[in-house]
Amino acid sequence: MVTTDDEITRRLEERDSARSARRAQAAGTVGELARRHADLAERLAELERELGEVLTAAGDVIDVPELAEVTDVPAADLARWRDQAAKPARGGKRKRPGTAKNNGVPGKDTSAATAARATRPAAPESADHGRVAVSTASS
Repeated sequence: MVTTDDEITRRLEERDSARSARRAQAAGTVGELARRHADLAERLAELERELGEVLTAAGDVIDVPELAEVTDVPAADLARWRDQAAKPARGGKRKRPGTAKNNGVPGKDTSAATAARATRPAAPESADHGRVAVSTASS
């Protein structure tokens, strides 16, 4: 007996719904674990900052090798935490100077040049299959 179109559709929907449920469960689990990971990473970074501050403040009375010896904490870890505390906090992205578009200075409109670059066709691939030729210059 040949299966009807309605029966085929029903069977496919049944399979798709089971797959969709598994996908939703996987996505939900990954999302929750990622949130927990981010929370723990933030807490760990704060703890490392605190360690660095304490190590820096105590540096005049106890040095890293002695601390490592009495605490059984590897000297490399202690030094890393101390050194991280001494570094200034990193800022956001650097702004590129010099273009009128991103620094608010009136100037020539560069949008046409940007559009021309974006529509330029890619160079055809040469017979060397994308390898880069390197040459040396004599002085």
